[in-house]
Amino acid sequence: MKKPIKQFRLKKEYLSSVPDNKYMILSDLSGKIILKGDSYACKDHPEFTNLRNRLCELGYISIEHSWINGDKVLTPFKLNKLSFKKNDQFPCASALGIKMFATKIKNEKE
Repeated sequence: MKKPIKQFRLKKEYLSSVPDNKYMILSDLSGKIILKGDSYACKDHPEFTNLRNRLCELGYISIEHSWINGDKVLTPFKLNKLSFKKNDQFPCASALGIKMFATKIKNEKE
């Protein structure tokens, strides 16, 4: 008998990036300041990060810390009705939000 696929839910507003801006000071080995300024970046929404870490703890995904969008699905599951199969990519929050939006539009057209 096949084990049912686990389903997870996450509010769509968490399928996004949030600002991760910092003030940075770059210096050489002697301590001489080379550059000062603001760094503008973004990161996954904290609630998405919590889900991602939980999926890893439960053995559903392996997290790749060396590059963005490198996570792999280890065990099939569903997130907000979107199915993930073994060896699928598990993307970052904003990429996943776009994928879910595109899937919804495609399904509405069919």
